[in-house]
Amino acid sequence: MSFRPSLHPLLLIPFFLISCANPGTPEKRQEQARRMSLDLQKLAPTVSAGEADKLAETAVEESAKMSADFKPFVHPWMNNGLVNMGLRKRGLCYQWRDDLFPHLFRLNLKTMDLHLVVSRADTVRQHHGIVVTAKGQRYEDGLVVDPWRNGGRLWWGRLKDDQSHPWKLLPWEKTPMVLRPLLMPDLYPTR
Repeated sequence: MSFRPSLHPLLLIPFFLISCANPGTPEKRQEQARRMSLDLQKLAPTVSAGEADKLAETAVEESAKMSADFKPFVHPWMNNGLVNMGLRKRGLCYQWRDDLFPHLFRLNLKTMDLHLVVSRADTVRQHHGIVVTAKGQRYEDGLVVDPWRNGGRLWWGRLKDDQSHPWKLLPWEKTPMVLRPLLMPDLYPTR
C-alpha cells in the first residue's frame, strides 16, 4: 500500500489570496497612463497628445475600477473557472472588453479609432480585446488594449508584436448586443 498525499482544499486558500490582482497605487496607475499615452502618440503624428492622455487615463482607471468589481486573480484562467462554475457572476474577457469599450467610445475621439477584435474565435481559447489605431489606420498597425489578460492590470501592446494572440476584427454580426447602440445607432436607437 502506497501513501498518496492529497492537498486539502483549505490549503489552497493562501495560494488564492496571494494571487489576487492589484491594479496598483494611484501613482503607479498615473505612470502607466503616461506610458500608454506615449505609445498611442507613436501610432502616427496625427494622434492628438491630449486625446492620447485622455484615452490612456480612462483605460487605466476604468480597468482599475473593473478590477475592484471583479476581484480577479492574477491568472485569468482562474477567474474563468470561477465564472464557468457559477461561483462568480462576471469576469470573462469579453465582459471586461464590453465594460471598458463604452468609456473609451464616449471620449468621441477625433484622431484615433477603436476596433473590437477577437483571437481564436469559436475555440476554447477565444479571447476578446480592443485595438486603438490612428484615425483611418489599419487595425493591424494599432495597439491592443486588454484589461483581462493580467487579471485586472491593464495590458497594451502593438498588435503585430502580440505573438500570443492572432487578432482579427470582430465581424459586425458578432458585435455584442450591449455595444450595438454605440456602434450601430441607426439600427439600435436608444430612447
